[in-house]
Amino acid sequence: MTTVATHAISEPFFCHLPNTGLLLVEGPDAAKFLQGQITCDIRELADQKVLLGAQCSPKGRVLLNFYAVQLQPDTIALRLPRNILEQAQISLGKYIVFSKAKLRKADDAYAIIGLHSSRLDDFSNILGTIPHEPLTWIDTPQGIIWRLDETHMELWLKSLTALAPLGQSLAEVASLRTENDWNLAQIQRGITCITPETYEQFTPQELNLTLVNGVNFRKGCYTGQEIVARLHYRGHAKRHTYRYHLTSPQAPAPGSLIVNSAGVNIGHIINIASSGNNQFELLACVTDEHINEAQLRETGEKLQQLPLPYAIPSADDKTNAE
Repeated sequence: MTTVATHAISEPFFCHLPNTGLLLVEGPDAAKFLQGQITCDIRELADQKVLLGAQCSPKGRVLLNFYAVQLQPDTIALRLPRNILEQAQISLGKYIVFSKAKLRKADDAYAIIGLHSSRLDDFSNILGTIPHEPLTWIDTPQGIIWRLDETHMELWLKSLTALAPLGQSLAEVASLRTENDWNLAQIQRGITCITPETYEQFTPQELNLTLVNGVNFRKGCYTGQEIVARLHYRGHAKRHTYRYHLTSPQAPAPGSLIVNSAGVNIGHIINIASSGNNQFELLACVTDEHINEAQLRETGEKLQQLPLPYAIPSADDKTNAE
């Protein structure tokens, strides 16, 4: 693996996430309905847990992935990119007809703020109580606060008018950054995010969702479950998601084709964010045997592999040998 200097923001920062929204599943059958449609086990949302999950097509291809929070016994929020909310309503809506549940976009009901610090407790002086365990949440007078990991939290602010004064308070302990910086941090965590450009292109295994607890193989049936389980127990994924560095005058779009040194298609870009002047980091789904040959098809610019915070079993031996 080539050594490349990476851009990691060490100082505390906060940012508004205007391109992130919420889809609410509401009604007495909300949990039952979702249990039959998504890869995570909704029963584990008890005790204010947050789950990473996905909805798959009958062929086991990921339509969307999300973080789920059970706000009320009959209300579950799915955190998604705002530009895929309508597709999420359509893809889930096809199966909700006979359930006592409904789908409702709540993207304008909350202002979503990302918070980063190596000492997240420093934000408690402004926000009050904060969750201390990763993938847990609490309900506060200001809104929902949930913790992604040791250094990242999100606040779903209930009052849009409170955004400006809260920003002034947060600026006393952290710098204001852009949504790009938040997206870069998620790329460095190795967590993919499906957008309209990558809709229904990949299996959960190819997105590494099985490596980051995004799939529960004990929960029972859901749409696409048979294909996903067969690949897990009997097959072997030949592609996974890898993190790369790119030097380019322009960012390629999600879904852009990646080829090997012979010009053969080997994968696609999933997510990308700027890490500096003409510098980018990205997540791309690539065939395991060609991870060190990746380059953009359109320009021929080469991608340099960067480490992920978790292991990809099928590629470890090859990567470590180089």
